[in-house]
Amino acid sequence: MRAVTTSAGVFAVRKYTFLGCIAFLLYPSICVGQAAIQLSKWVGPPTAETLVSGHNFPADDKLKLYFDSLSVGQVTTNSTGAFLGAPIEVPRGALPGKHFVVAKAVNPRIEAKTHFLVRTDWPQYGFGPNGARHNRFENLLNPKNVGKLALRFSHAAPAGLAPPVVAEGMVYFSSNDGNVYALNADTGAFVWKAEGYEPAVSDGIIYFTGSGSDVYLYARNAKSGDVVWIHNLEVPATGLVVSDDVVYVTAAPAAGYDLFALNATTGLLDWRTFIWGTPALRKPAVARFVVYVGASGSSGSDLIAVGVGFWQYPIDVSSAPAVVDGVVYAGSADDNVYALESNAALLWKYSTTNSVYSSPAVADGVVYAGSGDGSIYALKANTGALVWKHSVGYFAGSPAVANGVVYVASGDGNAYFLNALNAKTGVLLWKYTFGLRPTDPVVVNGMVYVGSADGHLYVFGLPHGGFRRTATKPRPLLR
Repeated sequence: MRAVTTSAGVFAVRKYTFLGCIAFLLYPSICVGQAAIQLSKWVGPPTAETLVSGHNFPADDKLKLYFDSLSVGQVTTNSTGAFLGAPIEVPRGALPGKHFVVAKAVNPRIEAKTHFLVRTDWPQYGFGPNGARHNRFENLLNPKNVGKLALRFSHAAPAGLAPPVVAEGMVYFSSNDGNVYALNADTGAFVWKAEGYEPAVSDGIIYFTGSGSDVYLYARNAKSGDVVWIHNLEVPATGLVVSDDVVYVTAAPAAGYDLFALNATTGLLDWRTFIWGTPALRKPAVARFVVYVGASGSSGSDLIAVGVGFWQYPIDVSSAPAVVDGVVYAGSADDNVYALESNAALLWKYSTTNSVYSSPAVADGVVYAGSGDGSIYALKANTGALVWKHSVGYFAGSPAVANGVVYVASGDGNAYFLNALNAKTGVLLWKYTFGLRPTDPVVVNGMVYVGSADGHLYVFGLPHGGFRRTATKPRPLLR
């Protein structure tokens, strides 16, 4: 038996004897070369689909496909022993790290395998462009083990940090020194930095706006930091979202355009517009090519929608809304959490006892919102009915939800905290104390990433690590 690794990283296994390929007369196609498989994509989250193709298997034979030891499908080869584009789904329970995809023939007994890397990235502020702040792929941290979280490492920056994002094995954050930093997400090792603010990652490219008076939008290679393109917006930006190969940028100009859409690949302008009467835009969310964003100006404050149509709803929204199943959820300075239909009709509102400046999170039919009254509220997404309420101090930030746990920053006047609550009950499961205010957290690959006004990035994980560094053992080779 011999295992072969090709130059493309494809693993192949063939059965030989000292006499060579004795099966040649019966299966001539398999003697041309070793059996091998390739994947249409080899990195993704649980439930992602990838297409498996292969060659040099027995002709007209049924192969079984496995993800590690779990059967995920079967395919029949053609007359040349090849097959193309057999779909498989990454199992929901596949933990972060390297796994094997295996194709096996029974007679003659032959297999080929290659790697698939499971990642549960949080690539932009709201997790996805719709701003729901829910990592539905996280499967390592849960209500039973989150209480064991411990500080894995921290990284010092020259000044306070904005909320981080994590993608493709890297963690990115902007600092008040005017730079975006890129670190190895698993070790905290420094990789690169560049002037900018508000990073978001998509398809290997990191996008960020200029900091301060810098009016440029930047696209760089996410791994190396090399410039891909630069676009002059001519006005300072306030936020960005990447959706369907489009970068949407909001701005707060004294005069001029305040909403831009650019091609994410080329940096060319698709369109731009000026929202009359409400020129200062906040952080956006995007769903079905409609931009939802809080706006303020001489005529007042509104939540607006810009897309096929246009509407305004008169509430003061300071942070990004969330859009789930056609409903827009937003906190307001008037102490309420709002749910609006896509046509701006009020579905419900829920009153807290202080301003809601944070972005809501929406997961599994529940809206989670932090209020200036120091409580985190869990509300039914369809009715606004209270599920639970938990006091975490004198303010509560924008929550993040992952695998049954709500993570939220807070403070009580003497200290600041990162809290982990049971998403169903609101029971406190874990808390970490900071000297200065922490940012909104993100949860990725069994790790919790949070910045702080003290100029540090803090990364928490389970004591045994959590991120799988080696592939799981595949099913034994057929004998």
